[in-house]
Order: sequence, then C-alpha cells, then structure tokens
Amino acid sequence: YMGTRAILPLLALLEVGLAFGGLSGDQGWHAVPLFRKPAVSTGQLELVEEGLNVLRAQTEPFAIVSAVGPTRTGKSSILGRAFFRGEHENIFEVGSGVTSHTGGVWIASQPVEVKVADGSTLRVLFIDTEGFSGVGGITSKTYEANLFGLVYLLSSVVIFNTMFPVDASTVASLNAHASHALSMLQALTDSGQLVQKAKPRLVWSIQSFNIYNLHNSGMAATDLLAALRNASRASGAGIAVLGGEAASSSTWLVERLFEQQELVTVRRPHASDEVVANLAKYNSTILSADYLHDADQVRAAAMHDLKAVHRCKEAGTVLTLSECTPQPLVGTDFVAQVSLWLKHGYILDRSDLELDTADEAETLNRLRERNRKWFDEQCATLNEELRTKFYWYREESADNAKLRDEAVAAVDKMMKGFHGAALSRLVESGVFWKFPGKGAMLVEAQADQAMQRCKETLDGTRRHMEGWTASHRATKATPAQELFKKLEAEAPEPSGGLSYKLVAEDSSCFSNAGGAGDIHRLHLGNGMTLEACAEAVSKKCECGRGFEHDKGNDGYCGCGMAGTPNTDCTESDDDFSYGSARYIMFNPACLNQQSEARKRALEQANAAAGGEDGGGALAAAVVKDYDAPKKRRQVCFDVYD
Repeated sequence: YMGTRAILPLLALLEVGLAFGGLSGDQGWHAVPLFRKPAVSTGQLELVEEGLNVLRAQTEPFAIVSAVGPTRTGKSSILGRAFFRGEHENIFEVGSGVTSHTGGVWIASQPVEVKVADGSTLRVLFIDTEGFSGVGGITSKTYEANLFGLVYLLSSVVIFNTMFPVDASTVASLNAHASHALSMLQALTDSGQLVQKAKPRLVWSIQSFNIYNLHNSGMAATDLLAALRNASRASGAGIAVLGGEAASSSTWLVERLFEQQELVTVRRPHASDEVVANLAKYNSTILSADYLHDADQVRAAAMHDLKAVHRCKEAGTVLTLSECTPQPLVGTDFVAQVSLWLKHGYILDRSDLELDTADEAETLNRLRERNRKWFDEQCATLNEELRTKFYWYREESADNAKLRDEAVAAVDKMMKGFHGAALSRLVESGVFWKFPGKGAMLVEAQADQAMQRCKETLDGTRRHMEGWTASHRATKATPAQELFKKLEAEAPEPSGGLSYKLVAEDSSCFSNAGGAGDIHRLHLGNGMTLEACAEAVSKKCECGRGFEHDKGNDGYCGCGMAGTPNTDCTESDDDFSYGSARYIMFNPACLNQQSEARKRALEQANAAAGGEDGGGALAAAVVKDYDAPKKRRQVCFDVYD
C-alpha cells in the first residue's frame, strides 16, 4: 500500500528539508495564551497580551498552523510529534485523563523557520486550541462557534483532529463548525469588515486509525475523504469502511471554506493503553514507527503550498488562491486585524438559549443521585479493603507495620481517583452530551464532597483496626478459663439473671476443625437482640461457654459446641468478623451437661490416641448443622489508574 497518492506527501516532506528534525539550540520554546475563555460561557473570547506580543514580534512574513477538534483526540500530541519532535515535543501540554486539558487558545512563543517548495524560508507559528465538547470546564456551543471561527480566520492551515471511526456524525460536526465560520464571515461583512484573504487549507487528521479497514476495502485516504463527502465514486467502498452511516450531509460546506482538503490517517501511537494515556511522559523514540510516519504525513500535508498570512489586493471575502494577490502582513498589522475580527465577528449559537430548564434540572438531579450512590459504593468497597488488609497484617512486626501503612496509602490513592473515574462514567452517559459543562462541574463538586466523606470513614476504620489489633493481642494473652472463673465468682443469684462478659469485638465462634468446615459452631438463629441471644444460649446446653452476637448481620446468634475445642469460641481465635462480638457465659444450669460433654470428648480422644488424657488435642466431632450457616463476607473493589 504505497501508491502514488502515498508517495506525494513524502516528496512534499523532502521539500520541507531538515527544518523540523529538531529545534536547534535551546531557544526557549513554550506555549503562551492567545485567547482566554470568557467568564460567561456565551461571552466573547478575550485577547491575552502575552500571545499578542508573539504576533507583534513578527517583522517578516509568517504563517499560522492551527489544530482544532473534539476534546481528548490528541491535538496537542500530534502538533508536538509532527512539528516539534525531540526536546520540545511537549510544547503544548498533553492531558492524561478524560477531562479537557487545553483551555482557550495557545500559541508557540516563537516561530519555526522552514523551507517551502520554492526554496525560500517562511516562519511558522503553531496554535493549539481547547477541545470541543470538553469536560471539566465551562463551555457552550457559542464559545466553540467563536473559537472555531477565529481560528479559521487566523490560520494558513487548519488541522481538524478527530478519532477513528468516523461516520456521518463526525462529518456533520465538521459541517456545523464550517457553518459557524460562515456565520462569522457574514457578521463581519454586515459590520463592514471584509475579510480579504485567501481560503486556508484543511488537513483532516483521524487518530488511532485502523489502517486495515482501508486495505480491506481497496481504498486510499483520498477515497475515504470522497466517501465522507458522499461522492458516488467511492460510496460502496466507503460503506465497507464506515458502516451504514457513511453518507454525509448533501451540503459539504467545507469545500466552500477551504482551498483544499486532505485527509491523513494516523495510527495508534503505542500498543500500551498506559503509554497512550500518558504520552507526555514518553519520548517519541519509544512510540510506534507507524505513528511517527503518520505524524510526518500530517506535517508534510500542512507544509505543502504553505502561504503566509496576508491581505488580498482584490475585494471580496475569502477568495481562492487564483483570485488573490496576497500582500503579506507583519505582526502589528495582523494584531490590528485580529482585534477587529474579535470585536465585530461575534456570533451566538441560538441553541444555547433554547434549553429546557425543567428538563435540565431533572436530568442533573438524577445524575446527582446516581453519583451519590456510586461514590458511597466505592467508598464502602475501599473501607472493606482496608479492614481486610489490617486483618492480614495484624501481627506486630516491622514488616506488618509497613504493610499496614502501604494499605492506607493504597486506598487513599484509589479514593483520589474518584474524580477521573466519575468523569469517565459521565462521558459514557447521555447527560454528558446534553449538558457537558454543567454535568462535569456537578461531578467535580460531588467528587470533592465524596472524597472528604470517604476520608473520614477510612480514617475511622484505620483507628478502629489499630484498636482491634491491640485488643486482639491482649485477648489472646488472657486465657478464657481466667475470665470464666471471674464470671463464676461474680455470678448473681439464680433469680438475678444471666452472667456473661464481652471477650472480643470483631470476633466470632467460627471454627474450621482440621479443614472439615464450621462443624463446632451451633447456629441459634437471626433477628435477636444480645439479651435474646444470651437467653437462647442459656437454654441450649449443647452450647459451650462461648457465644457470639452480630447486630449488623441481622442479629445473628451462635455458640461454640460444648465438649469440643470450640467450647469457648477460641478454636479459630484469629478469626476476624467485623461487627460481631464474642462473649463468655457462666451458666450453672448447663454446667453438669457441659462437663459430661467434655468428659465424653476427652475419653473419645484418648481412645483414638490409645493413651491417657495428657492434655492432647480433642477429636473433631461431627454434629448436626441446626440452621443455615452464617454467610461469609466477600471483598470486591475497583482499581483506578
């Protein structure tokens, strides 16, 4: 796939020469603001002196190459990799999330000198713009209409950057922007400010393009552009590439506004999603050779037949090159022209005034409620994760203390990913496309609030688990027999009620005897208060001295089985059950039966061992499971990049 059409841009690239092979010396290239966003989203863009000074400094003919297009499509990246590859390839800051990174309009602080086809040298300034339909900032259709219109007037070449795949909606979007430029030209004409300049050229860059779609259809980029213009010569193949949405609007305004249109396909920069999402961190040397080749094609297309900013001698608005005798403008004259365009060319997109405010309020309220629920779920998951890690690393050691600190840092980092994750969810919803600015601001505000609430929750869990770790060690150091003797000494008169004492919080009577399952715990039921649970234990002499109650788990009540190693609920004394509490009971009514059960168990153990009871391990006794077993908790959590 290297036909004549593919070779021609390379020939144009050779004409440019080595001027873009890296910027010679450290000349302080950086981006400065040229237009600032208005305080009100439907207001006029504001000129910035720093950017105007860059223009005023141009005392020789110069051209302007600008990049526009939807948000997060790689405009800043393609400008850097195509025209500033090397030390300054990140001259325009590149975003790494889902939000719009560039705001307003930015211009390179100095021009780059290039050789054009006739062998002369031309200075070129590069402009980067805020993406359309951006997230994380105040935007409107009026703002975007004026931004595109002004960039159109400023530029010698406009690079319209989108993502693969492209279909009728992409073409409609470009056509809509073209109509805004026409509206601005009309507004200037009506105010007596004729735009006497030749039409700029359009380079349509489609990023992350799957080149095999073209190969399989036997098409070149020019054929694809023709298909997008609804040209009959490629309509069948165009549908093969683009699907059933290939047909575009019958009125292709782009041809009326731009001298030439060229489509350049740009393949994926790297196989790794992480590299693609964080391009600013990576040097071009590790990027795909195909991507860099395609970036060179974008450069060649932009530099082909490049013209300086000018005023035509002939009267008329945006003339063709053949109709225009250009008179190059120096920087001061150009700034004066730009100021008039800004003053008299303002247009208003009427759709910004036609929103159904009732529908907007209802939609944003539903979004607010969905977000609140989602944030709470994410925080609960992180909270459970933190508890689990503290349990894993409960033993006191320097290594475990470090691991607990790392667990705290890990959930804190994931919590700070709430912003990005919530905005990703917003982009996938219909609300984003209806109310991008307000939806994004709502999500940002909710994320801040959710992070504050979640931080308080996680801090509380950390303190709770630190306390549990300390109390767990103390509990293990105090034999249950000591507690039982104390209870026996403090026991009330028979008519004075039950005698039981809290042994440990976040602990249960779970047992897993020899891996045979939870066979030494009796399940007494759910829906009980602590007092009712203690009463049920006192009447069931198959219970040993230990029992548990879990108020948060539907009032669950269970006990250790008498005559087993779990009689005091200590067979699995490292068990952690958040919210459950373990008790020991002095129950005179069952003492005889409990003693008999222990005696029988000892005899069985001795018989199995062939010897006397020397305090050896008791044999596991298989008992009937009285009720449904207690559910084990599971931990699931999202990981944020």
